[in-house]
Amino acid sequence: MGRMTLPRLTWLLLLCAAASLPVSADIYRWTDADGRVHFGDRAPLTGAPAQRIEAPAGSATPDPELQRHRERSRKLLEVWDAERRDRSAAAATAAVETEERDRACAQLRAELEQSRQAAYLVRKSADGARGILSGAEREQYERGIADALAAHCR
Repeated sequence: MGRMTLPRLTWLLLLCAAASLPVSADIYRWTDADGRVHFGDRAPLTGAPAQRIEAPAGSATPDPELQRHRERSRKLLEVWDAERRDRSAAAATAAVETEERDRACAQLRAELEQSRQAAYLVRKSADGARGILSGAEREQYERGIADALAAHCR
């Protein structure tokens, strides 16, 4: 079954509501000039005499099949609503994750660009001493940033 869009869901709900309303239209019976008997919800336009017929009142006990149908429809609508909420929550989470990843990628790109433009890079050891990175260490540092960019960024 395809995706249920909001307009289709709206029409489905309106159809279910309309089907559950009691019908109280007038019914007319008339005979035309050829002797044929007709029934309709309006008196004939030809001016033939029409007899208004009282429709029997609906049953006081609800149709069990109609009740089962309504219950299935209600459950289906609840499931659709839960799925819609789940999709919305997943989309919001994905948007936050994308924003965080984009921010981290921008920081990595800026760090790589600064590293490439700097005359030298300084590292700080665990004891607080500072030292300048050698060419190989600098290359390894920049390669690590480039690999992270390639793995996680577009």
